[in-house]
Amino acid sequence: MNVTKDIINDLIPLYVANECSADTRTLVEEYLQQHPEEAVELQRIINTAVPDAVPLAKNLDEVRAFREARRRLRLRSSVMALAIFFSLVPMSSFVDDRRSWWMLRDAPGTALIYAVIGVVFWIIYAVDRSRSKSL
Repeated sequence: MNVTKDIINDLIPLYVANECSADTRTLVEEYLQQHPEEAVELQRIINTAVPDAVPLAKNLDEVRAFREARRRLRLRSSVMALAIFFSLVPMSSFVDDRRSWWMLRDAPGTALIYAVIGVVFWIIYAVDRSRSKSL
């Protein structure tokens, strides 16, 4: 089999990371001995510094502030979702072959409980929004 430069180029990442088998390592080293210009290029690639993929935060306070803002937005979204859910549950209905069931008509006590829970969540949501606007 004729080993080409393309094959060696495919094997170079494995060779550099030391993730290849002994046979592959031997094959790459023999090729590099026969082609010294490729060995020089490989050495240049190995010695080139790779910049960090993600820049480090210069100020940890910025990272903490970002995480806190993300946490507060998730909490606010959850409170709003619960407020919408508990506000709409009293309006729920169910239709069967024999009859239709509507929570406000057939279970007003339960509908009132759900509505009160919905109002509580809306109040929590409004208080949280007003606090965040003052910050």
